[in-house]
Amino acid sequence: MAEDDGAAAQSDNSADFVRSLARGLSVIKAFDRFTPAMTLSDVARKTGLPRAAAGRFLKTLVTLEYASFDGREYRLRPRVLELGMAYFSSFSFIDIANPILEAAAKKAGEPCSMGVLDGTELVYVARHTANRMMSISIALGNRYPATSTSLGRVLLGGLSDAELDALLDTVEIRPVTAQTVTDKRKLRDIIVQGRSDGYCTADGQLEIGIRSIAVPVRGRDGKLIAAINMGVPATRHTMESLTTHLLPILRDAASEIEFAIRSKP
Repeated sequence: MAEDDGAAAQSDNSADFVRSLARGLSVIKAFDRFTPAMTLSDVARKTGLPRAAAGRFLKTLVTLEYASFDGREYRLRPRVLELGMAYFSSFSFIDIANPILEAAAKKAGEPCSMGVLDGTELVYVARHTANRMMSISIALGNRYPATSTSLGRVLLGGLSDAELDALLDTVEIRPVTAQTVTDKRKLRDIIVQGRSDGYCTADGQLEIGIRSIAVPVRGRDGKLIAAINMGVPATRHTMESLTTHLLPILRDAASEIEFAIRSKP
């Protein structure tokens, strides 16, 4: 219901707002790893749309081959990835970063990723795994709470104090594990300290036994545009070794990316 109400609120604020497009996008976004297949009733309930409207959007997606229907349930088809590829291809810094992240992953022997901030969420836009298995499976486009990830905390540190306070006032922080930091005052201190230190860490925030460390990546104007990190099992790294072993590799990689961005014509 919230998505539909949000569309209505935005339409009141702008004559250029296309309500039907917003509703169609809400149908696409309703599918995720927890609900990869849904009936018409499921989609209507999750989006807050009337069944008839949800049905029209789903049939349109099937006709355009963005979704499939087996007679009972709908699923997104691989073609829907085309919608996201426009974003990735439009950001040249991701192309610049990929070989540098790959080299960093090989040097550290650990996965190396890049993320950007979208509202209160961290979105993965690049990742290299160094051929090691992890219990958390991360793919491009995956979203996680920014407050509970090292990447997200670095990115939140790029906000002004007023912007950070406004975000923390409204965001809902859910305790995914017993270690998830939910106290907003404590979380603000962590983010501000990370801004000062030039890096942030996370320990067991989304899964017990997984630790990570992240550093910022800045554009030509010095503004934070992304963050890169390494996430590792606690069996391979202590919190201290994150800063002594992985942090220098991440900082070198971030410097390389920033230099390449500045040097690009």
